[in-house]
Amino acid sequence: MLLVVKLVLFAMVVDFVYRPIITPAKDLFVFRPGYVSHDSARLHIRYSDGGNLELRYKELVPKASLLYQNTGSDDTSIDFANNSPWESAGEFGPPTEDTDYTSTTALLNLQPATRYLVELHSRESTLHTQTVLLGSVEFKTSPLPHQPARLRFGTGSCIKPNFPYRPSWTHDIYGFASMLDHSDSLDLIMFMGDFIYADVPLYFGPETEDYRRLYRQVYAAQSSRRLLRKVPMLHVYDDHEIKNNWHNQDQPPMGSAMTAYNEYNGLPNPPPAVSGASYYNFTYGNIAFYAWDTRRYRTRWETPNTDSGEATTSDDEHTMLGQEQKQHFIQWLHDVNHTAAVKFVISSVPVTAGWSNFDSSQDTWRGYPTERAEILNLTQHIPNLFYLSGDRHEMAAVELPSGNIEFSTSPVSQFTFPFVGKFKKDIGGEHTIHYRRPGHVKYGILDVDTESDPDTPRITYSLYTTDIHHGKRPAWVYEAKGAHWR
Repeated sequence: MLLVVKLVLFAMVVDFVYRPIITPAKDLFVFRPGYVSHDSARLHIRYSDGGNLELRYKELVPKASLLYQNTGSDDTSIDFANNSPWESAGEFGPPTEDTDYTSTTALLNLQPATRYLVELHSRESTLHTQTVLLGSVEFKTSPLPHQPARLRFGTGSCIKPNFPYRPSWTHDIYGFASMLDHSDSLDLIMFMGDFIYADVPLYFGPETEDYRRLYRQVYAAQSSRRLLRKVPMLHVYDDHEIKNNWHNQDQPPMGSAMTAYNEYNGLPNPPPAVSGASYYNFTYGNIAFYAWDTRRYRTRWETPNTDSGEATTSDDEHTMLGQEQKQHFIQWLHDVNHTAAVKFVISSVPVTAGWSNFDSSQDTWRGYPTERAEILNLTQHIPNLFYLSGDRHEMAAVELPSGNIEFSTSPVSQFTFPFVGKFKKDIGGEHTIHYRRPGHVKYGILDVDTESDPDTPRITYSLYTTDIHHGKRPAWVYEAKGAHWR
C-alpha cells in the first residue's frame, strides 16, 4: 500500500513539473482581442492548420435601441441582437512556424463606444472552396479620447496552471476561473507580469521553444480560453517570463524570452512608445495609462537604508527604467497632467518600500531608491494618479510619500508565502491602507467614473480572493478621493 501511495505521489509531481513537456499543446488554437481603442482592435491568433484566414465583423445593436426605433416600445432589454450586416476585413495568409503559428492583426475604422462581434474563418481550398468558422470574440471599443467615461477593469499578476495541484487530465487556472464570474462587466484586464514561470519549478532551457511551450500551456487552460475571448487582456512582463530577478538587460536568454513574449502577449498590446520597446501608453476616454518596462533597462540595484528604504548615497547610475524610457514617461506626465481625469501607472514590481526582505530589497523599487524618489517627486504634483503593481504574491494598498496611492495585487493564481516575507507598514513616509497576505487567488477590480462629475472623478478599488465569499463578492473595498483636475 505504501508503495502505491509513493507511486501516486511521484506521478503527481511528474505531472505538475513536466506537463509542458508531456502535453506541449502544439495544436493550440487562440483567437482573442488585445488592445481595443476607439477606432481599432488588435486581434491575437494562433492557428496551425494552414489555409487562408478571413475576419468578418458586425456591430451588435442593443435590442432596446431597435425596439425604440422600430416600434416605439419602452422595452429596456440590453440583450444584443445580431441584426447588422456582416463586413469582411479581407483574407490573409496563415501564421507560420517561424512565429509558432501566431499572428496579430488589426481591425480598423471602427466606431467609438460600439460593441462588435468578430468571427475568424478559414478558407480551405478543395474541389469547392469551403469556409469554416474557427472562433468568435466580442468587444466594445473605447470612448473618444478626452471624453468622460466609465471604465471597469481587472488587475493582477502571477499565474501557474493547476496550482494548487489537483489531479486532472486538463490543467486549469483557478484565478481566471474566478475572474470569469465578473467578466460580463469588465472592459479589460491589465495583467502585470509573471504570466509564465520559466524557472519554477524547473528551468527547461534558454531556447525560444522552451518559453513558447509555457505560453501554450497557459492559453490551453479552459478558463484562459473562456475569459480571454470575452475580455481584452493587456500585458507587461516581469522576471519569470525570463528568469528570476532578471537585471541583465539584453543578455541571453532575454532574446529567446522576448521572442516568445511578443508572439503571445506583446504584439497584441497597444503600440509601443518607441519602436522595438515594450513600454507603452494608451487612453480610455479621458483615463490615461502608462505601462513601464521594469526589466529590460534596469541595472544592478542600490543598497537602500534598511529601515526607510531610502538610498544611503545618491547614485544616478542605478536605474530601473533607463534614461530613454524615463524621459518618455516624464513627457507623458506633462501631456496628461490636465488632459486626463485619472492616470494609472503600471509597474510589474511594487513602488512601495514596504516589502523589505532580501529579495524585495533588490528586485522592487525599494532597490532603486534614488530613481524612485525622482519619480515620486514628479507624480506628487499630478492629480488622480495611481500606481498598479503585482509581483509579491501578497496585496497592499499604500499611500506613497508622494500622496499617490498604489494598489499592489497578486497572485492571480499562484503560491503565497505563509511564513516568510516581511512587509513593513508606514515606513519612509508611507501610509499602509490595507495589507493581506493569505490567498492563492487574489486580484483587483477598479471602477473609474469620470462621467458623473467630470471635474472630480470617482475611483473604487475592490479586492477579490477565493478565500472570502469564494471570490463572488469583494473581500475589501476602497474608494479613493478624486481631486479636481482641470
